[in-house]
Amino acid sequence: MSSEQIFANGRIAVLSNKLFGKDKYMRLAESGSLAEALKILSELGYAASDSSDYERVLREELDKTLGEVKELCCSRNALGFLLCKYDCHNAKTLMKGKYMREDLVSYCFTNATFAPERMRDDFNSDNYGGYPKNIAEACDAADAEFANGNRSPQVIDKLLDNAYIAELRRFAKASASRLLSKLCDLQIDFVNLTLVARLKKACAPRETLREWFAFGGSVKLDSCEKLFDGDIGVLPEAYRKLYGKEESELVFARMRRNVIDEFADPLTIQPAIGYFYDKLCETEMVRRILADVKRGADKEKIKEKINAYA
Repeated sequence: MSSEQIFANGRIAVLSNKLFGKDKYMRLAESGSLAEALKILSELGYAASDSSDYERVLREELDKTLGEVKELCCSRNALGFLLCKYDCHNAKTLMKGKYMREDLVSYCFTNATFAPERMRDDFNSDNYGGYPKNIAEACDAADAEFANGNRSPQVIDKLLDNAYIAELRRFAKASASRLLSKLCDLQIDFVNLTLVARLKKACAPRETLREWFAFGGSVKLDSCEKLFDGDIGVLPEAYRKLYGKEESELVFARMRRNVIDEFADPLTIQPAIGYFYDKLCETEMVRRILADVKRGADKEKIKEKINAYA
């Protein structure tokens, strides 16, 4: 590993010490209102002092983290692995904006790989040549679907969700990193288990699973079809604890952290990967707490969640 990455890992260690622990989550849980919680969040370092839109606050905090990781992750493929989710988010947002005739740049992540303003202008001109092949082909396919009269926003979601998985696999393979390979499998499995749970909750037909399934993970389509039919025994034990749970995102974050810890090495990109996902987990926990405070949930129940997952 380069001396540049070793130096960056020293900076990451400092940033990691600023991540939220249970004490900060508990402060938020004690809030009597969303306005009070946002005031506390501002005191804890988030740009939340002048906003009641906590989703925007969290998006801006995560965007700031993307900028930090771009400076601190010295592996091009590892960085692509982390950023491709947000590149595809921006592509989805701007493709929808194109067909809605609205400027949705403010809903994009400014620190993803490509500047949102440039993406907007290119996408509005049907110019996808400067973007990764998987994203460009998804946007071309979306244009074709809309031209043929299939103008559902779900078309864009499906095509660019597939592009995200393809990008994730591409960067994991190019990196030759066992850590990224395992994280890739874990992410795809979580996407598919979440899909099964949502389809069952919506009483969707079984064939919808095949239509939306993300290939490339360790849990195959036939296993997910059996799971859809009610056979949870097809899943590894760790995934049984995750599937269908209300706080599945937080359970998944803990599983992901365990995988990252397996590869702990301060002389590699592992600290950068770990810091990014720890910050992602932090913003998700803050989101859950703010949502609970907003709806007036019992404070003790919020604290139970913090103790269980933080």
